[in-house]
Amino acid sequence: MLSPISAPRAADRGQVAGRVGVVALLTLPGLLTLYLGFNSGGFFVDVTGLAAVVLALALAVRITLAERPFAGVSGPVVVAAGALALYAVLALVSASWSGSPARALLEFDRALVYLLVLVLLGSLSVTPERLAWALRAFALAAVAVCLAGLVSRVAPDVLPTATDVATERLSYPVSYWNALGLLAAIGMIVCLHLTSERRSPGSVRVAGAAAVPALAATLLLTFSRGAIGVAIVGLLAYAVLARSRGTVFGLVATVPPAALAVVAAYRAELLADADFTTPAAISQGHDLAVLILLAVLLAGGLRAILGFAEVRLDRALRGRSGRLNPRRAGLVLVVTAALAGCALAVALDVPERVERQYEAFVAGASSPAETRARLTSASNNGRLGQWRVALEAFRGAPLAGEGAGTFQVIWTRARDDDLNVVDGHSLYLETLAELGFVGLALLVTALLTIMGALAVRTRGPNRGLYAALLASLLAWAIHAGADWDWEMPVVTTWAFALGGLAIAAPSGTPRSREPASLTRIVAALGCLLLAVTPALAALSQQALDRSVAAYRQGDCTASADAALASISYLSVRPQPFELLSYCNVRAGLPALAIKSMGKARARDPRNWEYEYGLALVRGVAGLDPRPQAARALLANPRSQLARKAALDFGTTDSPREWRRRALEARLPIAP
Repeated sequence: MLSPISAPRAADRGQVAGRVGVVALLTLPGLLTLYLGFNSGGFFVDVTGLAAVVLALALAVRITLAERPFAGVSGPVVVAAGALALYAVLALVSASWSGSPARALLEFDRALVYLLVLVLLGSLSVTPERLAWALRAFALAAVAVCLAGLVSRVAPDVLPTATDVATERLSYPVSYWNALGLLAAIGMIVCLHLTSERRSPGSVRVAGAAAVPALAATLLLTFSRGAIGVAIVGLLAYAVLARSRGTVFGLVATVPPAALAVVAAYRAELLADADFTTPAAISQGHDLAVLILLAVLLAGGLRAILGFAEVRLDRALRGRSGRLNPRRAGLVLVVTAALAGCALAVALDVPERVERQYEAFVAGASSPAETRARLTSASNNGRLGQWRVALEAFRGAPLAGEGAGTFQVIWTRARDDDLNVVDGHSLYLETLAELGFVGLALLVTALLTIMGALAVRTRGPNRGLYAALLASLLAWAIHAGADWDWEMPVVTTWAFALGGLAIAAPSGTPRSREPASLTRIVAALGCLLLAVTPALAALSQQALDRSVAAYRQGDCTASADAALASISYLSVRPQPFELLSYCNVRAGLPALAIKSMGKARARDPRNWEYEYGLALVRGVAGLDPRPQAARALLANPRSQLARKAALDFGTTDSPREWRRRALEARLPIAP
């Protein structure tokens, strides 16, 4: 008999390595949320590219080393992954009709992140314990990201942050207030489940309850109406789907402290100001921090105390037989929910309020100037115009759209206001505009497959676990219809990661055969090939960022070197050629400037910036810039730069005057 400290056999070492691999996969949703959350939500190309590379390498390692790497692959996983893969391929090949290969490639890389994490987690056979651990890891990460944001607002002297966009609304560290609000909303739903699940350890239930007030305060300080709305929807959906008596105790423990934290955060009016770092605001923030801490302690303490009451209720519901009477339990939940719902509806005058808010949403385009007034305003904040443009583009190309990533050029061409937007503030309408009915059908198939499989599993013994995921995914899906959550991987990656794990084959199903060595090698090589373009895109973006920074500092030598490096990594991107063109103008090389700007325009032919840039560099060279200026104005009729260029160049025939006016024109440099 071997001693406990004896060297393990090879088989034992393999089992240990397998367990370590499983643990690593279960923590992956949380780790990705942390990484993306503290890197601008994953919006930028280099962050998304690195995430895709890591996921591709992880999948290659699993395929190579795991005994049965596809043990979890189920019918729903195959359907969801297949639809998402076709969506990604459609985005990539759309370059053939959009004429913008870089836009298509970058959209493909983002979809690739979601596909890889779905396949990676979906390849792991699922057990309730595994899913519970993965959900807890994600919840911990979401709470950590939101707490960092909260501390940056209530104690900017402790955690100072630099932001130059809408500083009155909490956005750190995600960089976008609506995305941070959605992450807080989803965190609240998951934490309500953690504190309501009787199978969870007592420490997890207490911690889940304690996190809710802090998440609620974070959500309030983002002043994100959409995130607040889907938080309510998600919490109600979880209560209905879970149908757990533990939910009643969870709500009792969390709602009063969360309400205390929200009211206190709302009353801290100085924290909703653009300059929230004044001494008075810092003092107010510290006071708010104390109140939130008290709410956190109150929620945790209530949940610990209610744990004892829950045991007594359980005995009462079971009756003399010792078995749980589902009718009694259901009656308690239904009566509680009905009374609460009726009370809220009457108190808030829901029907009339809904009608008034709808009318205000349709009529009002802009939000109130005072930040806190947003919460009682139903203005659409320009979204109706963006949705109109998306639908018009869809009608023009209903089958496959105008090409992945092209909403920005669609918007500049057809917008009716001066808002500069890159995305359509609706995943579904933007997909219709860019990839048409085919793209939307593939996307919806992937999402509905995951949600449908989760709905089926809510009828099983682990109802609460799947209900938490389904309610969270429902909140995400609704919010994605009114914002650009797809472009913020921090609030989307978890959905495909946990969704893939949740719909994987249960651990007790017949085990798949171990794949042949050749199959492993081919599949692993395929994963490594998938990592190439995201890696090149990330390296290209890092070089491009250096080039832009150097140009803005007036160092054209460094800017040109970095631009050439960016091109060497990914030559289909137009921005490095634009920078080279402007640097060539500074160097007194107008002919090379025209050539470089022509290459930029060829790589993104419908982008007004490169027509505008070509007009400028032709003007510097003494060549007629008027045709290019006219096309730039046609591509962006509301641009002040394009209007001025068309007017300045169109009122003279003098090459000398063209040169002077071109050198005086402003440049639309964008990273």
